[in-house]
Amino acid sequence: MRDLIEAGFEVTMVRDAIAAGRNDEGDAYQAAMVNYRFMAHAVWTIDETIERMKAAAR
Repeated sequence: MRDLIEAGFEVTMVRDAIAAGRNDEGDAYQAAMVNYRFMAHAVWTIDETIERMKAAAR
């Protein structure tokens, strides 16, 4: 994601299509969601992503 952003792309993350581990020190999924909100241009669900892709294809 960072490479794409640095190359000038607008990046959207699909939050319910991401997996991450959890251990005694924390929840990597929750950490990723926080980071994505700071870095990505948008964070959508799968349903939002599909709808937006369909609308863009019209």
